[in-house]
Amino acid sequence: MLFAYTKEKDMVDAADAGDRQSYFCPDCGERLIRKAGKIKIPHFAHNQNTECQGLSEGETPEHLQLKRLFYEWGNRFENNWQLEQPLVDLPQRPDLLHEHFAVEIQCSSLKSARLQERINGYAEKGYQDWWLLGKPLWPKEKFTHLQRQFCSFDKEKGVHLWLVEKQGIRLLYHIHEVDGLIYCEERWPDFSKPLREIFSSAVTKCPPRLFPTTESVKARKRELSIKLVQSNPRIRVLQQYFYQERRHVLYLPDWMYFPSRYFFFYQEDLLVFRYLFQKEAKNATLIFQKFLAYREENQKEWEFYQINQQEILERLYLEAIFCQRKAKVSLA
Repeated sequence: MLFAYTKEKDMVDAADAGDRQSYFCPDCGERLIRKAGKIKIPHFAHNQNTECQGLSEGETPEHLQLKRLFYEWGNRFENNWQLEQPLVDLPQRPDLLHEHFAVEIQCSSLKSARLQERINGYAEKGYQDWWLLGKPLWPKEKFTHLQRQFCSFDKEKGVHLWLVEKQGIRLLYHIHEVDGLIYCEERWPDFSKPLREIFSSAVTKCPPRLFPTTESVKARKRELSIKLVQSNPRIRVLQQYFYQERRHVLYLPDWMYFPSRYFFFYQEDLLVFRYLFQKEAKNATLIFQKFLAYREENQKEWEFYQINQQEILERLYLEAIFCQRKAKVSLA
């Protein structure tokens, strides 16, 4: 951490602190160690056996540098950006705070339970939280379980994820998994705009259009067929479900294989949702209940802590209506 208390409860910057004085954690009150080496910038740290829930996680040099950068960046455009400010109504301390806007820069792995606790805490107390991932956590060819937990969703940006480096901020948005990972991107160089303005910026690109064709349906079935032969665990579970329904995963109505904007959330399980959509005569409540029961039975948890699953289910329902109508028109 970059700030600590003295015995007199004065907040001190690690860069200005002396080595002969005692310093204490603003969260738990434990005594801290001041470190100022050649690799990391000056900072305070707990002893290894601490139980502090505030800033006890090990901080990388990148994390310390980015916090300092954001502190200077925020205050260049707006007053009263605070660094590592303890919250009076929550047992946590965001990296940066401006009124009820909390910024969290994540550069290392974090336990899922702790992340969910922090996200829920901000929501319950009315804070707007903004999570940005440092380079060690940037996605590559596929999204990891942890990266999915940091994703957000809204109508304008679709599925999106914020990234940060010393040169500035990146936004990946309209994220899809259709024949690989695809997304649009926006970038803001450091100190180019106020941080809160960047967070609420409109995006410039529309989501990619998904065109179902006869060939795309055949390709989807070929992909599923290969996975069946390879005994892919996910497809085996899927086929078992359809076997119990006296169906086969490769012989469903063509519209059920149409590409989906929400494949990112459920992957091949979307076939179950669309099958239930047809079987239950568009009864949305029953479809949602049975689909979620299928997911729970197969121990498939909702991975997206910042996204309301009910909203995605409702969008899937509307998409199913569109796909079924599209199927009535001959495919190109």
